Amino acid sequence: MSPFRRIVSSILLGAFAFFLGGFEPAGAQTPNALPHAWSEAVYALAQKTAGMLGPGRAFSGEVNDMSTGAPVELADVRHAFEQDMLLRGMRPVAASADAQVQISISRSLAGFTLIAEIDRADSQQVAIVPVAAEDSVPHQPGPEPGLQRKVVWQQAVPLLDFDQVSADSTRVFWYLLEPDHLLVYEFDGGQQVLQDARPIAIRYATRDLRGWIQAVDATHVSAFVGDTRCDVTWNPALATECRENTGQQWPMGPVSWTFTPGRNHFSGTVTFANNLQAKFPSFYSSASPLPGTSGQGPSLRVVVGVDGQAQFFQSGPDPVATFDGWGSEIVSIASGCGNAWQVLVTGTGDWTQKDQIQLYEIHETKAIAIGQPLDLPGPTLALWPADDGKSARVISRNIESGLYEASIVSISCVN
Repeated sequence: MSPFRRIVSSILLGAFAFFLGGFEPAGAQTPNALPHAWSEAVYALAQKTAGMLGPGRAFSGEVNDMSTGAPVELADVRHAFEQDMLLRGMRPVAASADAQVQISISRSLAGFTLIAEIDRADSQQVAIVPVAAEDSVPHQPGPEPGLQRKVVWQQAVPLLDFDQVSADSTRVFWYLLEPDHLLVYEFDGGQQVLQDARPIAIRYATRDLRGWIQAVDATHVSAFVGDTRCDVTWNPALATECRENTGQQWPMGPVSWTFTPGRNHFSGTVTFANNLQAKFPSFYSSASPLPGTSGQGPSLRVVVGVDGQAQFFQSGPDPVATFDGWGSEIVSIASGCGNAWQVLVTGTGDWTQKDQIQLYEIHETKAIAIGQPLDLPGPTLALWPADDGKSARVISRNIESGLYEASIVSISCVN
């Protein structure tokens, strides 16, 4: 849905900086101008090299062009490699390194190849990654994905998020997050056998309150509502501990987003598993490629800012593309229809209008709409990735019935 449906602070967004640890100053503005195929090859080379070095290593590196005709700047290759290594917990240093990494660009009959010679005190290893020819990796049409929606819950009270987690083959726990309560239902063989609820006290109430549920397993979940975090245990009764969310971190898979207290959006700071951070414009939602897709992981990211722009970042502080016509809620999804990076995107209507969800594939710096949009009976209030990564949890409001609806959106592959 459109970011202009949300309450936006009157403070204008200033310039932002991208930084990773102490390696690059916060004000650095070094763009990554690598073509997509080269960027993917560097990413794969960093992945192999990091695996050979082991965790937390310091390294120094150089890049040489042995082909004498590579269509890239060596500084761009080195910059992308070092940032990808940083995301894996490695530290580029000028001296006292655990290993020397010499990257060479060579040429073969098939095209260009990246070779990393890894020299440690106790061993020498080599990592090799071919660079795909730009004209050899066009988008290959496959089965056309179709969006499907299954409504699983309806209620008159506002709903922020929900999750259903199986305890065993017959018992399922349902967690429903409302603005001021967390409700739990237990279903045994399809029959509701127990219900409980706990209040949630938040410091800052907003008109458009945001909430999210993270399930560890069937009886342990965390609920995030604005600036508050509640940890929940269900065994056999519901026990809830709510407190101010120190650091305002909302864990989102391999990264976490920093929430802005008293607002309904995130500050733009994304923290990686190794505590390194990247800074983007303040955003409502963000997406990066899922494992197993043709994307490059967290070095690629789309953020939908509070200014209404969906911007695509590629291992650097400046956006390389802007996607028009996107609403404020996006989420990556693994449809199983090919291995491309796919994103679900809401429409640009307002609170009084029906909404749509559209599937896009991102190739290089372009977003391509795939299949027909899915029509919803009202505005989308929340769009979160499901636990399996293959579907999405959707909260919407039916403008005809007035009910809040929880639904699962998934993708079917149609030949």
